[in-house]
Amino acid sequence: MVSGSDSHGTPILFKAEKLGISPEELAKKSHKEISQTFKKLSLIYENYSTTTTKNHEEIVHNVFLVLKERGYLYTQKSKQYFDEKVGRFLPDRYVRGICPECGATNARGDECPECGKFLKPEDLIDPYSTLSDTKPVFKETEHFYLDLKKLEPQLKKWIDKSSDNWRKWVREFSKGWIREGLEPREVTRDMNFGISVPVEGWEGKVLYVWIEAVIGYLSASIEWAQKIGKPQEWEEFWKDPKCKHFYFIAGGNTSFHTIIWPAELLAYSEKYTDDSLWNKYKLPGESKREPLTLPYDVPSNKMLLFKGKKMSKGDGTSLDADSLLEKYSEDLIRFFFVRYAPENHDREFEWKDFLDCNNNELVANLGNFINRTLTFVQSKFGGTVPEGEIEKEVQEQIETSFKEIGKHIERCEFVKASEALLKFGDFSNKYFNDKAPWVSYKENIKECSNTIYNSIQLVNALRTLIKPFIPNASNKLRDMLNIKNEYDPNEELTTKGVVSQLENSWYLEEIPSLTKLGDIKILFEKIDREEERP
Repeated sequence: MVSGSDSHGTPILFKAEKLGISPEELAKKSHKEISQTFKKLSLIYENYSTTTTKNHEEIVHNVFLVLKERGYLYTQKSKQYFDEKVGRFLPDRYVRGICPECGATNARGDECPECGKFLKPEDLIDPYSTLSDTKPVFKETEHFYLDLKKLEPQLKKWIDKSSDNWRKWVREFSKGWIREGLEPREVTRDMNFGISVPVEGWEGKVLYVWIEAVIGYLSASIEWAQKIGKPQEWEEFWKDPKCKHFYFIAGGNTSFHTIIWPAELLAYSEKYTDDSLWNKYKLPGESKREPLTLPYDVPSNKMLLFKGKKMSKGDGTSLDADSLLEKYSEDLIRFFFVRYAPENHDREFEWKDFLDCNNNELVANLGNFINRTLTFVQSKFGGTVPEGEIEKEVQEQIETSFKEIGKHIERCEFVKASEALLKFGDFSNKYFNDKAPWVSYKENIKECSNTIYNSIQLVNALRTLIKPFIPNASNKLRDMLNIKNEYDPNEELTTKGVVSQLENSWYLEEIPSLTKLGDIKILFEKIDREEERP
């Protein structure tokens, strides 16, 4: 599991200039903050890198030069906006004006924050430069272009063959790009901040962030292999056709992962059939002369809207993870944003949904059953699991839930997985209520013991089933159930930076009778509905 901070591009440069600091300083500061936020949310990676490393630059240059030598990159002159007052070409976000689609007056040269329409600087009505408030002029410049038209037949064939398991909207969106016809795209910019163009005479220009950032998946994998002292290990993931690559992204980046990055991979993999290029452009640690793996699935989400608009930090219409963490638990934040993820259509963030997720689903469903069971063991059986045998109905429900939830996770149907988890919680609560152990404790202690034994197994099943969603709660429950010496790849990755064992733990291992429980604590706290809304 690798990723990294996309540290280049106009937004970084734009914000750095507003703050009066260098873009390098801002990128370093932002990367540190993002990493800290991920840690608070128990989001961990084998390697979380950044696109500012020397390793990344080396690999980007390698890819660029292979594409250039294979004839997929060519130069062309064009006219772009230029601010005569400050003497600079203007990247898209440095141009503002009126949106031609909705008439909003705060449209940027890349997008309108009001209607969400993707734009080009020349689309804007009454454009002006953000650097001087003057009207920019067109001036000739020269750039490299990626010839997507040349790669269109290969991309079409790959998408037609490989996209059946993608979300329907991602598949149709990507096929729509192909139907409309792919056009060459500019891959360099007139800027000083970014990955340099590895061609003599191209000083003062950098590679466009959209072509170099996606290469970060490969460079982060290579960096990871170097970190663990096995520089060839990345090939086990990138050269094995059985290895499935999943790209978890936001909807606005879909085309970069279903069109642009696959195009780069297809073009680059021609290196392996060319003796000269293979010997000249080997990647760090590379030994296998085999093509790179293309995406298996791109589980891209639609937009989570806030106050009726696409979230935008710059326009004050966004939720800040760190601010939410100051008031609410990591478990709630993680579970809510999976439970209400806009997997197939845009969704509006609603405060009511946030409260319901906590109070009705985590507290009243999962937490209620867990707390009732564990406190009953504590108060009636001295904190020791009573004797019993797992009942057929309970066994079947547990096996069905592991199979169903696991199937949904494998298919990247995380909303459905969360629904199946809550369905299991409903069964567990119904089982406890129907068996009424508070009654059988007085009338038939053996029956009561068996009910509680089965309830403990349901709690333990829940402990595993919730782990992909809320690992922090799962670990707390492990301590309450007094489970010792259980291998946890997440904990090893956090402490040692590696996962040394691969084992299947997606099943129930019964907790034996006479097991002494640990300290029992409330797992989820109710939120007062009158609290201040975010």
